[in-house]
Amino acid sequence: MKLPGKTCPSSTMEPGASLLGVVNANGTVGYISTPVTVDAVFIAEMEGVADPESKFRFSGTCVEKGCKQWSDGNCGVIKNVMAANSDVDLESQLPDCSIRSSCRWYHQEGAVACSFCPYIITDMLSKSKRTPV
Repeated sequence: MKLPGKTCPSSTMEPGASLLGVVNANGTVGYISTPVTVDAVFIAEMEGVADPESKFRFSGTCVEKGCKQWSDGNCGVIKNVMAANSDVDLESQLPDCSIRSSCRWYHQEGAVACSFCPYIITDMLSKSKRTPV
């Protein structure tokens, strides 16, 4: 029996992904209580939004080795963010999150990853320059 995969908390806007949160004016992610599935209608509504990943947080299936951020059996995004900010004093209360039970970062690094998560904004290349994973 195959175990269910993990969820990437910083994915791209593509069909089947989920809208996890919105980037607030202060640059942090505000999580929505019920994720919205990205479909053709959602993508059409975002047509005029330049670089939607820098304005919204999407989650999707963690593709592990199929992702350029995968390194040494782990997600390099959260590992690198935590290493670069080891001196940051984080709040102890974890943000409300609809994917924690399947989140790659949470399962990899524990609750401390959740403290960093609202500060991570995905800034993708333009759609025409994206490479499939």
